[in-house]
Amino acid sequence: MAQSGAVQTKVDMSKITCAELAQSYLDEFVVVAAWMSGYYNAKKNNTLVDSDQLSSNAKKVAAACKQNPSMGVMQTIEKLSAESK
Repeated sequence: MAQSGAVQTKVDMSKITCAELAQSYLDEFVVVAAWMSGYYNAKKNNTLVDSDQLSSNAKKVAAACKQNPSMGVMQTIEKLSAESK
């Protein structure tokens, strides 16, 4: 995601790996978590923001990402979603 000395204005969210997320700064992590939450809630036609659920989900994703740093963040979320059904 972040490159030293370079400012990125566009990021392909589907290509962010767990390792990149783990190495991101807190403000980058918050942006990614908020974007992912919005993306997946929009797919469910859910327009409500639940900050407790957002925090809980971010912790679950972070824990899963530690297990498999080479996996994409979106793939990790999809796997966790499938497991919770």
